[in-house]
Amino acid sequence: MLRDERYKYILYDWDNEMDIIRDMQKCQRNWDLTRPIIPELRDYLLWVAQNAPSKQHEAYYDVHWSTDRNVIEDLYKHAWGSTHTRTPPACWRNSQMNANMYMIFVMKQPNTMFNCENDGTSQKQDGPSRWENAIVQIGMGMALVMQAANRCGLQTGPNKIIDLGPDYKGYWGKRLGIEEDLKQNKKKLIYGLGIGFANENRPRWESDDTELALGASNGHNITELDENHPDWKPENEKGEPFRKVKIVDIKECAGQEIADPYGNVHKIPKKHEIKINTVRERDIKAIKIK
Repeated sequence: MLRDERYKYILYDWDNEMDIIRDMQKCQRNWDLTRPIIPELRDYLLWVAQNAPSKQHEAYYDVHWSTDRNVIEDLYKHAWGSTHTRTPPACWRNSQMNANMYMIFVMKQPNTMFNCENDGTSQKQDGPSRWENAIVQIGMGMALVMQAANRCGLQTGPNKIIDLGPDYKGYWGKRLGIEEDLKQNKKKLIYGLGIGFANENRPRWESDDTELALGASNGHNITELDENHPDWKPENEKGEPFRKVKIVDIKECAGQEIADPYGNVHKIPKKHEIKINTVRERDIKAIKIK
């Protein structure tokens, strides 16, 4: 090994980089919203998101973002999906998104085509491998943004975006101006990333949101309507059945027992706390190829 290379490895700040990775594993659920992210840092994080590596250097996503509290809180109303309990089923909103800054990674198909089939013809623009490329590029882009943010002293919290709560009716697509692209399968909502300042001296798994949806363990295809409502439909346009929920405010009914639309009885918690998994060991092996 050359002398300069030895010095590079000796002086490189591995311990700090490993701490950053460990911080990235932790999903922040509450935020100090009194502290703004300065424009220079915001623009740097957006640059990282726009310049992540991708297969054949094609553009497989757009990033929609905001630091405006009115915008973020408006989107947050439709952000259900954080499981509270499975039996009986209940869920919270994804409070990690209600941050100082929020990025939404929207999958798309590039207007370029550098992938081909075995016979040399171009792949289908919306073929499965193209969407796989999009998922991979978003994963790399989000990870690099998270690393950059944590390196700059911020915390992060990603959340998956599929179907975002009771009687959602495609609200995010309308708000982002991509409703028709989503309907035509030209774009897909996939993941969002909350970025910001953690509240000091407060556990990251607590949330200030006090609303709890009883009757469903995630936010997919849920409704507050029932069969007596004029807008009631048993299933969505894909033929998937709706799951009915009842939304309660834990400030008003903490400690009470309340039935969901299916008759399951829930003991309403006094605090909004999210179960954490980072204390568990993961079975990810590093296997040398022989």
